[in-house]
Amino acid sequence: MRDLNEELNKIIDFAKRDENIRALVLQGSFVNDNVVKDEYSDLDPLFYVRDLNEFIEKEEWKNTFGQPISGFADEGDFHDGHKWYTKLTIYEDGFKIDFGFQSVDLAKYAKEMPLYKIYLDKDGIIPKPEVDDERRFYVKKPTEEEYLERINTFFYDSSYMAKSLARNEIFFAKYIESVLQKKIRILLEWCIGIQYNFHVNTGLMGRYFRRYLDDEVWNMLMKTYADGDRINLAKALMNSFDLVKYLGKFISKSLGYDYPSKHERDMRDYCSKILNKMIKDIS
Repeated sequence: MRDLNEELNKIIDFAKRDENIRALVLQGSFVNDNVVKDEYSDLDPLFYVRDLNEFIEKEEWKNTFGQPISGFADEGDFHDGHKWYTKLTIYEDGFKIDFGFQSVDLAKYAKEMPLYKIYLDKDGIIPKPEVDDERRFYVKKPTEEEYLERINTFFYDSSYMAKSLARNEIFFAKYIESVLQKKIRILLEWCIGIQYNFHVNTGLMGRYFRRYLDDEVWNMLMKTYADGDRINLAKALMNSFDLVKYLGKFISKSLGYDYPSKHERDMRDYCSKILNKMIKDIS
């Protein structure tokens, strides 16, 4: 495992030596004090440069930090007709650096990043961050409309999974399973948010759920996942109903929102009939 601080110093030295690079900030978990660093942690430097082509069109500069074995380049439209660029890179020893590049003309928009820290600014072009903690990542309290939309679409979309299982359309069933899991993820975020007065960061796509969920809820969540077996997928779907009911009622009680009990019962019964027939037919 590389030492993150040593690697950061290499990146800073690299930026200092290159006159094309005018400023350097770091994003990501390294600048978040609440994120535990481990052997899989990486760095997310963003360079503000005069000539982007030196880094976008060429690759040799990557070798400064090791021998690359894989990478991914991306870009997107940003302000004032400019683009942002990334060069995600994995080195042969397993270390990963997510390089970002923007024109110096975009430095004035740095405050749009939720969390960043300035490590080099040769020309004083980067505004100081307004916050230096993770508050911009906190779970947002849902409105009742948002809550009902999320939970009611779960109940409706459950029908697609039940029917695809009955038709033995496993690939589509697994896709719908992922759709339902996204809805469950939001409900989990709201439940955790309630318990921490919405001053909590659950991580990108729920990556920190395990540290916040008690064993009971965690075990319920794990039972919503299944392999490719139709019966196991059917059980996982019904387990998802149990979890959504548990989470939904907790949210409704805590925030004073209505829980759609009739919709839940009707759709649970709808899916149960389809799945019970399927299990009978394949037994």
